[in-house]
Amino acid sequence: MLVLAIVGAGGIFTGSNPAYTTFELGHHFRSSATSFIITEPEHLDAITTAAKATSIPTHRIRVFDILGQSVPDGAVSWTELLEHGEQDWVRFDNEEMSRNTTAARLFSSGTTGLPKAADITHMNLVAQHEFVFEVNPRPWRVCTPL
Repeated sequence: MLVLAIVGAGGIFTGSNPAYTTFELGHHFRSSATSFIITEPEHLDAITTAAKATSIPTHRIRVFDILGQSVPDGAVSWTELLEHGEQDWVRFDNEEMSRNTTAARLFSSGTTGLPKAADITHMNLVAQHEFVFEVNPRPWRVCTPL
């Protein structure tokens, strides 16, 4: 749901490996042009260190405490984002916009050096999901709204 919320709000999702070192996180943040971070409390120390090294201010970090974990002193829960009101989702119903707007910035495994970023557009994400359902059809009938 978090990925869909980021994309629907007009952001670009990029996820990192929870085993990344501070150095690898810094590379990830720089390569992906990260400007806002949501992390689980268990990773907050490494995230905060890497964010500081890449000039991402701490006020742009939120703790994803969905399992009832405690939020460390000085940190802010992701639920604070819910206090900013509501707006409609960004609509990607225009083919050109969907074809040219990045939805996610995903990374290679880094087997031949540091991981490389690849931009995935909205159209590409939908096409990937449609392909999966061509190979593994949905076990229900899909209806188109009137």
